[in-house]
Amino acid sequence: MCFFNSELGRYYSFHTVLIFVLLAGLAGWWQYHPLDLALSAQYFEASSQQFIYATQPLVYFFGKYAIWLIPFGGAFVWAGYGLVKAPLAQRSMYRRIALFFFGSPLAIGVIKQFTAMPRPMHLEQFGGDQAVPISFWAQGWAQGGGALPSVHATCGFIFIAVYYLGWVQGNAQRRWLGVGLALLLGFGFGYLRIMQGYHSLSQVLWSQACIWLFASIWFAPELKKAGQLRPSVISRLALRYGARVLWLL
Repeated sequence: MCFFNSELGRYYSFHTVLIFVLLAGLAGWWQYHPLDLALSAQYFEASSQQFIYATQPLVYFFGKYAIWLIPFGGAFVWAGYGLVKAPLAQRSMYRRIALFFFGSPLAIGVIKQFTAMPRPMHLEQFGGDQAVPISFWAQGWAQGGGALPSVHATCGFIFIAVYYLGWVQGNAQRRWLGVGLALLLGFGFGYLRIMQGYHSLSQVLWSQACIWLFASIWFAPELKKAGQLRPSVISRLALRYGARVLWLL
C-alpha cells in the first residue's frame, strides 16, 4: 500500500502538512502586511518613545516570571497525574503531554534565535536602532532577532495538547475544549507581549503554526496506538477551504 493512501499518510498529509502550510502562509502574509506593526504602534507613546505597557507592574510581572509556571509547572502536573491517576493504557499519553509542555517553549526559544525579525521595541520606528530585516532567516545565532516565533504565546498554544488527549480518548468535547484553550491563551498571552512591544501579531501567528506542527507529529504515535487516526474535523475543513485561503493570500 502506498504510504499516502494509509491512515498515517493521510494524517500527516492533511492534518500535519496542510494545516501547517495554511497557518504558516497566514503568518508569513501578515508579517509583511502594514497592519502587523500598525497594531504594535497603537501601544507606542511617541512622546516618551516607549510602549505604554512595557513596565506596567502586573503585566511585567506576569510576562517576566509568572507565565513560566504554566509550561514548566504544568509539565510536572501532567506527569504526576499520569503516574498516579491516569488509566494504565493512557499513561504514555500523559508523559507525552508533560514533555510537550516542557519542551515546546525551549524549542521555540532556539528557533527564534535563527530568525531575523527583532522585537518591535528594537525597531527604528519605535525608538530602537534596528531596521526591518529583508530576509526571514538570520545569518547566525548571534544575529538572531530573538522574537519570532513568540515563546510567551507558545505557553498558551501548548494547550492544544488537551485537543489530542480528547482525540485519543474519543472525547469530542475535550478536543474542542483544547482548541478553545489553545487559541484563547495563546493569543491572550501573545497580545500582552504586543502591548509591551516585545512581539508583533505575526510573531504570535508563527508560534501558532510551529506548535501545531510540533503537536501533530509528537502525538501521532498515541493516536495510532489508540486507533484514532481517522481524519479530524479540522483537517477536513482545511482540505475543503485551504486552497481558497492560499489563493486569497
